[in-house]
Amino acid sequence: MSATIAAEFDAIDALAAELAGLAAELSAEARLCRSTAVSLGTAVSGGAGESAGAAGSGWGAALELLGQQTGALAATLSAAVDSYRAADAALADRVLARRYTPAAR
Repeated sequence: MSATIAAEFDAIDALAAELAGLAAELSAEARLCRSTAVSLGTAVSGGAGESAGAAGSGWGAALELLGQQTGALAATLSAAVDSYRAADAALADRVLARRYTPAAR
């Protein structure tokens, strides 16, 4: 038994665009965290500075990974919408071609 799934392509496209923007913001935040980590590591002496620098570096790495994965999800959603739209257009073309093709006699 198969089930019908309905999807709003425009809404999915809008979500993909929002996710792509978020991915860019996350990557920018990751760069900021990494540069701040260097500043923290040198501004504070001793173990506290090393710990603060390591924490900043860790957050930078986490944000970079999250940004990459968010960007990948955005690209996947966008490609899926493009693929479904192309398949839908091809199906519509075939249906119209059959409807307007004169029957062979």
